[in-house]
Amino acid sequence: MRLLEGIRVIELGGGIAGSYATKMFADYGAEVIKIEPPEGDETRRMAPFIGDEEGIDRSAVYLHNNTGKKSVVLDLNRESDRESLKKLVATAGIVVESFKPGVLAGWGLGYEDLLAVQPTLVLTSITPFGQNGPYADYEGSELIYYGMGGPMLGNGSADREPLKLGGYMQVYQTGNVAALATLAAHMVAEEQGEPSHVDISGFEVGLTSPDRRTTFLVNYAFNGESSVRGDLLGGILPNGAYPTDDGYVQIMITQAWLPRMLATVQDPDMNAYFGEVAANPALFPRIETKEAIDAGMYPWLLSRTKEEVMEQAQEHKWPVTSINSPAEVIHNKHFAARGFFHTVDYPAVGPVTHMGAPFNVDAGWDIAQAPKLGADTEAVLGSL
Repeated sequence: MRLLEGIRVIELGGGIAGSYATKMFADYGAEVIKIEPPEGDETRRMAPFIGDEEGIDRSAVYLHNNTGKKSVVLDLNRESDRESLKKLVATAGIVVESFKPGVLAGWGLGYEDLLAVQPTLVLTSITPFGQNGPYADYEGSELIYYGMGGPMLGNGSADREPLKLGGYMQVYQTGNVAALATLAAHMVAEEQGEPSHVDISGFEVGLTSPDRRTTFLVNYAFNGESSVRGDLLGGILPNGAYPTDDGYVQIMITQAWLPRMLATVQDPDMNAYFGEVAANPALFPRIETKEAIDAGMYPWLLSRTKEEVMEQAQEHKWPVTSINSPAEVIHNKHFAARGFFHTVDYPAVGPVTHMGAPFNVDAGWDIAQAPKLGADTEAVLGSL
């Protein structure tokens, strides 16, 4: 029996955060019914597409975030479809929705309306800025979260404009938090018979995220200091990305770890120089120290693969790691040994590699195809 088997979840509104939150439920055994408009969830139209060919069942974003779900098409602008949704909610314990505040209530599907058909319901609402407040009706995006939340101010070169890191880290983190909060509220509903309306603000999730925001905000709250852009890892010691024979490694070092670097590289000239530094520490903060490190380290790096550099450094407890491509991660021997990646065959696009479980529990997790648009409409509605 999988971890969340026996729980029925209704997903409304789609998008990345809501889809990812309910994916966590589906992969761990819950029955997740994804309600889609006739044109399908917006993520079906998000690039990249498998084989670089557009199609509503070919988006990599959609396929990743919707494994193991059922797809039911309902047009919630139609009263008959809204009634069908109410009947479906009456059979579920959880509804996760991503509409703007007030949209569900305008359809007669607000929290109080849904409690009338399911008194112990957990309704999780995911929006950019929450259900109330001056920004409640504002749109949001990954770029807005980074800009308004603070971390962009400290990212990039000091003489250039602030930068945002690539990808959708914040909206996925929002989905993670939504899944955790929803499951906690569901436990309360199951044990105490108490319903809950969980209000998830993507922006507020960002402010409490370990992705630099918390560090920046706490630093200002306690010290009154704002983040600045610049090369924070620059200086005499090697910190950052360095080239190898076949790519790059990420190096981290402090003065206390210098013996680990020397034991790994084993360059006679560099060892001799740091023997002098040990006898006279005043020699350390000089450009000659950096030159001695570069002269010994670069030949060592460039004569080895990034995997060899990483493994030799780690033998001496020097934190160095290879910088890998996605293909190298998928074929990495460690993840292969743990069976982390899974291949799912789709009739329309062929085999697709999916990431495995974020945590392992015996027989607790499985992965299945993401559904074609409306594939389960007849079966699900016919069972009501």
